[in-house]
Amino acid sequence: MMRTTLLLSTALLWAAPALAEAPADTVILHGKVYAADGTGKFAQALAIRDGRVLVVGSDAAIAKLQGPATKVVDARGGAVTPGLIDTHVHFMMGSATLDQADVNGARDPATLQAKVKAFADAHPERPWILGFGYFSDSLTAKDLDAVTGDRPAIMRAGDGHSMLANSKALALAGITADRPDPEGGKFVRDASGKPTGLLLETAQGIAAAAVPAETEADAMRMLALGTQAALSAGVTQIVNVGGTDDIALFDKARDAGKLGIRIYSALWLTHDSKTGELPQGFAFSREDADRFKAIRDGHRDDAMLRLGIVKIMLDGVIESHTAALLAPYSDEPKNVGHANYTPEELNRVITMMDADGWQVMTHGLGDRAVRMALDAYEAAGKANPPPARGRRDKIEHVESIDPAEVPRFARLGVTASLQPDHAGGMNDPKMEGRRWHYLGYTRSAWGWPWKSIKAAGGRVAFGSDWPVAPLNIGPGMAVATGRLPHPPIPDQRLTVADVIDGYTRDAAYSIFAEKDFGSLEPGKTADVVVFANDIFTAPIKDAPLKVAYTLLGGKVAYEGK
Repeated sequence: MMRTTLLLSTALLWAAPALAEAPADTVILHGKVYAADGTGKFAQALAIRDGRVLVVGSDAAIAKLQGPATKVVDARGGAVTPGLIDTHVHFMMGSATLDQADVNGARDPATLQAKVKAFADAHPERPWILGFGYFSDSLTAKDLDAVTGDRPAIMRAGDGHSMLANSKALALAGITADRPDPEGGKFVRDASGKPTGLLLETAQGIAAAAVPAETEADAMRMLALGTQAALSAGVTQIVNVGGTDDIALFDKARDAGKLGIRIYSALWLTHDSKTGELPQGFAFSREDADRFKAIRDGHRDDAMLRLGIVKIMLDGVIESHTAALLAPYSDEPKNVGHANYTPEELNRVITMMDADGWQVMTHGLGDRAVRMALDAYEAAGKANPPPARGRRDKIEHVESIDPAEVPRFARLGVTASLQPDHAGGMNDPKMEGRRWHYLGYTRSAWGWPWKSIKAAGGRVAFGSDWPVAPLNIGPGMAVATGRLPHPPIPDQRLTVADVIDGYTRDAAYSIFAEKDFGSLEPGKTADVVVFANDIFTAPIKDAPLKVAYTLLGGKVAYEGK
């Protein structure tokens, strides 16, 4: 009670003139309020006026701010935190999966076929059968052909880095034995050279281009589905990775008053920037940069939709041996993976975009890619004066790292943007996952070094990579708070508060949003999550966290049942 009183007293000093003016519009009572303000303290309640946090304090003090029209939200002992900021999603791709075949868990032909057939039978009107979530590198087009008939079908893998197409889809996309592999991608082939139906990395975009474009009405419907999914998980703001098609859709939704989630939208750094698919090429000229600048400078930014960040696809993933490594894969002594840029070209591109004032997020999954990205950010800092708003570049994933690079995040002001759910294999005491076999013990154990980066003074922000992992932070929180030790690698286990900080205060800072978002401090925008339980004391299980209420700008945007 003493800590709560002290917190309230401090807040009252800040907000005293405003408190005397009028009652609160909304009060949240009987909760465990974690303001994510850096103090680590908890309170019981908060008050909101005009869409902003008025004060945080005790139930008794906040109850005095009620008036006849004040909305009262009873947290019933649940945790109350700032709205969650997911720093890495592919929002329209994820939204589309909500209306596709769910093939999660499919690793063999029989399971895949059962799931696809059930969906196809339920939707005979669909000209294409689309799905998401399988995990296998041995499935083929013939496995899909058996249940799809003459309808084209595409299933995207759960990691987003490969795709399985049936024979009809391959034909419509023009993927034949004679077609060469695209830059940065691969058509997996059988012994005769014929494509098997498995498409890696950028090769996915060729098949995806054959799928008829959505109507605007369908796209709006998908956006609404995705928004509801995010709000039900307590996510109020996202960093979307996509193209100009996404931005045009978000603009239309905003203009119609139908954009229900805050979006900081990143453009893939590629010549063809329309689609949200993985880039089909990596050459990027001064003329391309000028086109990007015109898009950004001509856009009307506000609290719901902003531009200003680009995404570089530097390497692939460990599971397909396409992540760029400093030393060969343990199981393939001649393979060090693949980087889509040379160090010189990466330096040139990042320096050019930095000079134009862009924030840069780089997919750096292997240890060589992480080093290349840090080197390029350092080169840009030496070549250019700081942009007007400063530099807050990011590296995404960091699933392998040379420990010598850990302190560079703090020194260069680079955020490690990590996805806790991806690290589930770190908690297998038998270490049977593929990455342990592909990387060996030491390199694998150094994956996702969130605690070491924070201990060295760096900043870590969290996200999901949806649809690769769920929007709900529960499973990822279980991974981070249950992280097993792997001596002599430093222990990486986090607390619940650490995870919430990564999704709120630190996430907001990482996207230049900390002045208005990321903590429940007086005067900040009242994006708030009320969890159904006290997540700070309840056992963290590998399950979604139930959300009771999500408030956006002080208004209830989602109410759980």
